[in-house]
Amino acid sequence: MTEAVSFTVVVCTRDRPELLPTTLDALLGQGGFPLLVVDQSEARDDALARRAAGEPRLEVVSDRGRGLSRARNVGSARAGTDWVVFVDDDCVPEADWAERLQAVLDRAPDVDIVSGHVDAPVPAADYVPASAFPVERTALVRGRFRHPGGAGFGVCMAVRRAAIERLGGWDERLGPGAAEFPAADDMDFNYRLLRSGGAALLTPEVRSRHEQWRTPAELEPLYRGYLKAWSGFAMKQLRGGDVAGGLWLWTIGVVDFLDMLASAIGRRSRLRLRLALAKLRGLAEGTAAGLRTRW
Repeated sequence: MTEAVSFTVVVCTRDRPELLPTTLDALLGQGGFPLLVVDQSEARDDALARRAAGEPRLEVVSDRGRGLSRARNVGSARAGTDWVVFVDDDCVPEADWAERLQAVLDRAPDVDIVSGHVDAPVPAADYVPASAFPVERTALVRGRFRHPGGAGFGVCMAVRRAAIERLGGWDERLGPGAAEFPAADDMDFNYRLLRSGGAALLTPEVRSRHEQWRTPAELEPLYRGYLKAWSGFAMKQLRGGDVAGGLWLWTIGVVDFLDMLASAIGRRSRLRLRLALAKLRGLAEGTAAGLRTRW
């Protein structure tokens, strides 16, 4: 009988003590996997420390650095298992998530990422959810020019530890907490993985929910940052010699802005129009910043 593969769940958090407990409740209520929290919070979370003291499966690493990419690198270096599973601190896995994930990993083909369905229930009719990832059927994603977002989002995804080591982890110049490019960390990782010949498995069997706690006003800087980081990440490829890839990625950013603009017009949505303009601003800012950055 084949031995089951092992995985560690890593939750990276910073100053979200009101959201983190719900995620930990969902994770600690199932399975026997080790759970590692990489905490970059400004103030010590005494409730988290008490919980870790009473829960052998839970380890908390206090990291004085900043940035989601750094936290992921810290967590993956600490994990000694075959797979590292990243779950955001505002994501809630379903009750049988761990059991289903274990079954998928045990029979997974030669892939480096496993991404499940991530639901994102919206709090209002006119709202644009962040990091929803609907998966309706099993699919394999591979190839040089596959959209890196099609391989999954860091909100809830399993990554083979050997692939993390091979790629050198996440680029700490990208992602939430990075000064210039506050997103695109997972897109950059996925792109490098697909470009190197890696593959991702999408499965509807493994399911979670991404809480949508931001107000509509808070979505504007979020989506501006998304496109700023995306275009910066595109310029990283271009400046590094991958001209075709960089231009292709930058074009995806332009199409993203145009799609939001078309949606705003079609739905007569003021929110979507504001988000489209925020994306356009981010696209311009990120392109300029990416071109002047010494990657």
